[in-house]
Amino acid sequence: MSNSRQQDPIIIVGGGPVGMVTALALHRVGVPAIVLESGPDELRSEWRGSTIHPPTLEILDQLGLAAEILEKGVRLDRLVYRDLVLDGEASFDYSLLQDLTRFPFRVQFEQYKLVRILKAALVERQIVTLFNHNVVGLTQRDDKVELNVETNDGPKILASDWVIGTDGSHSTLRKILEIPFPGFTYPFQSLVAATKFPFEEHLPNLPPVSYWTGPLGRFSLIRTPDIWRIALSTDTTSDESYVQVDDAPHPEFVADIELLLGGNIDPHAIKLEQHQMYRTHQRVAETFKVGRILLAGDAAHLSSTTGGMGLNSGIHDANALANAFTDSDVRRGLDAYAEGRRRVAELFIQPLTTNSRQGTDLASEEARAERLSRLTTLASTTQSARDHLVEASMLKVSGLG
Repeated sequence: MSNSRQQDPIIIVGGGPVGMVTALALHRVGVPAIVLESGPDELRSEWRGSTIHPPTLEILDQLGLAAEILEKGVRLDRLVYRDLVLDGEASFDYSLLQDLTRFPFRVQFEQYKLVRILKAALVERQIVTLFNHNVVGLTQRDDKVELNVETNDGPKILASDWVIGTDGSHSTLRKILEIPFPGFTYPFQSLVAATKFPFEEHLPNLPPVSYWTGPLGRFSLIRTPDIWRIALSTDTTSDESYVQVDDAPHPEFVADIELLLGGNIDPHAIKLEQHQMYRTHQRVAETFKVGRILLAGDAAHLSSTTGGMGLNSGIHDANALANAFTDSDVRRGLDAYAEGRRRVAELFIQPLTTNSRQGTDLASEEARAERLSRLTTLASTTQSARDHLVEASMLKVSGLG
């Protein structure tokens, strides 16, 4: 693509991981960009979000970033489903994918560590990030977009031929453009806890990631480089989107840990490094493109965290967006991006994450037994096990083209 068609750097609104990958992917294809971030230049160490699927590793490798993640992350070679009460497990071996990807495995690597790597890559490539730049309005013309931006030094007007919104679930750009965001929010909040307790010493043959069902709903146990991360459903219906709970463990955490460890360990004796509540959503914006403004990541679509598809699909958006700018007709390429990625979100990610969440939230013993039996049957034959992993790994809809 000739850069002569781009008079100004593309403006990316939102300095999270999707925004940074978008900037790096654009740089890879020779398109300049700057990143606007409403917050300060700081990074919180939280253990929310850690899954990196095979096609995402492919994208990060194209950007020269996969090697460090592979070196420091926790590799998952089999995907396991269990129940806190019922015997048996369904195990899917990622080696079944070795002819489809150079990375036939999944990696657990905390999102905040990925952000550190991305920030360093932006600096290395001299891609500018402007912090404390809050978009408060915009004017869109046939040939340009002007953004009204509040900064610590006062108001600014920044202009570009194209603007990309990667500013998260509460996207300012989406709201200014009045793009509907239909879908639903789960009525009950989820809990994420992090602990250095050595579960592997108490549970035989425990893989780095396992998804459990139980009498109280879903229970995920995920090993990241530094810690065990636990996620479970609760009966909490607070209107707050993100609540710091009291020091005492949530009652459902206590109940699930007792089932997990057979009552041999007092759950109250397990030191928690993190213990927080969050809401999950299933939503897709009615359009990913209005004129010269495009949406990607959580600004465009939200899904349940079960299966780790949220961040991954946002990175796939970023890669597809960068490829769209290499089209000989950029407008055509970006229209195809908006239509194609919205179709992926609506027809694949939404149904898959909704069904996965519903399956893991099953509470009755009969329903849980049926689910475990079905998954065990899938895992018992090569083709059905492979098909399951292809779907769970997002290999069909990554936007790698």
